[in-house]
Amino acid sequence: GGVGKTTLAYSLYTKISGKFDSFCFLENIKEESSMKTLQEKILSTVLKIEVKVESVDKGKQTIKTRLGCKKVLLLLDDIDDLKQLEALAGSHDWFGDGSRILITTRNEHLLRTHRVDKVSHVSLLSNEEAIRLFKRRAYNETKPIEDYKMLSQRVVTYAGGLPLAL
Repeated sequence: GGVGKTTLAYSLYTKISGKFDSFCFLENIKEESSMKTLQEKILSTVLKIEVKVESVDKGKQTIKTRLGCKKVLLLLDDIDDLKQLEALAGSHDWFGDGSRILITTRNEHLLRTHRVDKVSHVSLLSNEEAIRLFKRRAYNETKPIEDYKMLSQRVVTYAGGLPLAL
């Protein structure tokens, strides 16, 4: 947590969203208890009309039939359960050709189990990157302030390369 998965995925999402018929960003999925609500959000956002589903199974079928011919970009943020993936993006044939599903999770095994096409790892910041980020945020400077050089290094070391901590 805190390495920047959501920030990186959302940056990519905003950069490429114009190349798709429709796009939808579902944030903090693990905190949402109702998969029906998330399915309705996908359908309503992509189809640009309010859509209600009777059950998760009906929602799966509706996504597959209604979005199967659309080129969709979907960002599923903070997935932590295989059932969530199965309810929101069951398989490739749920969406039209050229569709892309971006998934952020702390659980790589979940992605392997769902047989995603490509897994990208987000690495921690190097010491130099961490110092630059910290100085930009803490001092609004890119050059070191001499009086705070040692303190900055201690903070960066303590944060361990986590952008959110910095």
